[in-house]
Amino acid sequence: MNPSTLRILFAVFLIAHGLMTMSLATVPVPAPGAMHTPYFPAWWRANVDHTWPAMRMGLNPSLVRTAGWLLWLAILVLFVAAGAGLLGLPGLAGFWQPLALIAAVISLILLVFFWHPWLVVGVLLNIGIAAGVYLGWFTHWFAVK
Repeated sequence: MNPSTLRILFAVFLIAHGLMTMSLATVPVPAPGAMHTPYFPAWWRANVDHTWPAMRMGLNPSLVRTAGWLLWLAILVLFVAAGAGLLGLPGLAGFWQPLALIAAVISLILLVFFWHPWLVVGVLLNIGIAAGVYLGWFTHWFAVK
């Protein structure tokens, strides 16, 4: 696969990863007795999940909701900006790697505070993104040969 194609695919992946993170704020709150699915807080609903580690810390539910939606909003913006930068958008092209690294770290924080066992894939993806940026893998892979 040539570096240009790999670059485009990874840019689409970064944007999709940001959108996927945000989409967990749109998951319906599980009904009592139904399967407990993962969902993130959102400003448009008052529901909190008492199994979230952030709630078990004894924090005010409105603080937990606000912190949660601010985190996923930042992740969405950062991953989309990183993907757009990787695609060559002027002003972002030189900064896509730090944006992706910051987004991955914030996403890990979000996943820790609003943990659900199904989110292990997100943890692995974020670790992979952070490691790839930090270790320079992406710079090597996307280099024109």
